[in-house]
Amino acid sequence: MRQITKNALIICAITLFISCNSGYQKENGKWVWISYDEAVGKRVSQIDEHDFESFEILDNEYYAKDKNSVFHIRSKIENADPNSFELIGNGYSKDKNRVFLDDEMVIFANPKSFQLLEFPYSKDDSYVFCGTLPLNLEISEVKEFQVTNTGELMSGTKSSVLLSHFVEFNPEYKWVDTLKINGIIVGEWATGETKNKKFKGFKEIKE
Repeated sequence: MRQITKNALIICAITLFISCNSGYQKENGKWVWISYDEAVGKRVSQIDEHDFESFEILDNEYYAKDKNSVFHIRSKIENADPNSFELIGNGYSKDKNRVFLDDEMVIFANPKSFQLLEFPYSKDDSYVFCGTLPLNLEISEVKEFQVTNTGELMSGTKSSVLLSHFVEFNPEYKWVDTLKINGIIVGEWATGETKNKKFKGFKEIKE
């Protein structure tokens, strides 16, 4: 019994050590992202091109920046301005020109009027967004929109999809292929509604 308890304590200690040591670290003259999993153990991921000397970790340890760029985990956030960049919360951030979710741009979002609703929904003065994707709503409907999240168990989940795959399975959104983005982030299980429309994720439910 004592041996079992001892082994359990060792496992807990190892788990705690691993969780506390994930994140950005200096290694061989570069910044890298360190993560761990049960199958492989320690993983060392290279961070996109960065300036070593000016690189700094932000208050949320999943974010960092240097004099030229902003990073989420190991990926550079395209077009993010490090001088005006700020964290919003729940995976969202913004600079003077754009809003971001993780390392993707929230399409058309206005950083000056952007506000969080219940995940994955957010809005600004012109659009409601599901993850990084704007919903098909008129401006008058934006004010009406309410999050219902009838399936609460899964409503907070999100999916990251390569842009080419997203367009392939959602051809009505082919217009996003003209934007300089790598992927789409959505929450497919959340629900919301206006007076006349209901949504599951980013898709309108036709009755």
